[in-house]
Amino acid sequence: MRFRTLVTNSNLLLRVVQSIDKLAKSAILKLTTEKLHIIVITDVDSGLQLWSDIAINALFSDYRIESIHGDEIYLEFNIDNLQRALKSAQGALNTTLKLTKKQGIPVLSLVIQNQSNTGRELTLNQDVPVRVLTPLQMDAIREPLVPDSQVHIMMPPLNSVRSIAERMKGMGDRVAVSANREGEATLRVSNDLVEITTFFRGLENLAYDSSTQEPSANPTPDRGTGEFYTAVVDMKNFLRFLQSYHVAPKNIVCCIIEHHSLVFYVYIGSTGYGGVSALNDQTCGSLTYFIPVRQV
Repeated sequence: MRFRTLVTNSNLLLRVVQSIDKLAKSAILKLTTEKLHIIVITDVDSGLQLWSDIAINALFSDYRIESIHGDEIYLEFNIDNLQRALKSAQGALNTTLKLTKKQGIPVLSLVIQNQSNTGRELTLNQDVPVRVLTPLQMDAIREPLVPDSQVHIMMPPLNSVRSIAERMKGMGDRVAVSANREGEATLRVSNDLVEITTFFRGLENLAYDSSTQEPSANPTPDRGTGEFYTAVVDMKNFLRFLQSYHVAPKNIVCCIIEHHSLVFYVYIGSTGYGGVSALNDQTCGSLTYFIPVRQV
C-alpha cells in the first residue's frame, strides 16, 4: 500500500476539512485514482451524514497511489488533527502528503517546505495518525438511499441563511424547511410562545419531472407548483450543514423529501473561493449532506 502526492491546493483541502469540523470527531478518507472522498457518519440510523468527493487534479499533482484493493485506500482520521496540520501548510512553498509509518503507527505525513526571512529553507513535518480500514469494513458503510424529492431548489446565499438560523436557534430545537416549485422557500421555528418564519423568493427551481418519481408506500399527492413541501429537522443538524460556508460555494441545491429527509448538494469550484454553476462540468467536487427528519 503506497500513497504519495504533492499538495497544490492546500487551501481548498483545508476549507473542506473546516466544513466538517463541527460534524464529528473523526471521518473516513477514501483515496482512489480519480477522487478524494471524505465521509462523516454521525449516527447510522438517525444522524446527519456527509458524503463528499473532490477531483484529484483539483488538489494534488504527481499523485501516486497503489494498493491490492483496486488502488483504493481507506483511512479513518481525527478531523481536528488534520485541520491543524493543513493550517501549517498554508502559504508554503511546497507540501508533500504521504502515507507512512512512525513507530509502527500508520500516519498521514505532511512535509511542508518554506523559506525564512533570510532565505534559509525550512522543513516542517506534521503527522496525522490514521487507522487503515479494510474493504470489508468499508462495505458496511453505504451512502444513504433516499426516495425522490418533491422539490429541488437552489438555496439563498449561505451567509444570509446562517445569520437567520443563528438567531432562530434560541427559539427551538427543530427547524421546518419548506419550499415549492415557484422559487419560494421558508424557514420556520416555533415554541409554546412564538413562531417565526423567514421567507425567500426568486429562487431557482431545478427541472422536475413527476413522471420519473418512484412510487412509495405513502406517496405525497402532487399539490401544484405553488404548494409547499416541508421537512422538519434538528436545528443542530441544520446548523452543522451551514458550516459548508467554509468552501464558499455559489450553488447549493436543497432537496425536500417529506417525512424522510433533507438532502443538500454543495458544489465546489476549483479555487474554493466561490463555486461555479452546479449544473456544469467545471465543478471539482461536491459535499452531500443527508439530514433525517425529526420524528414528532
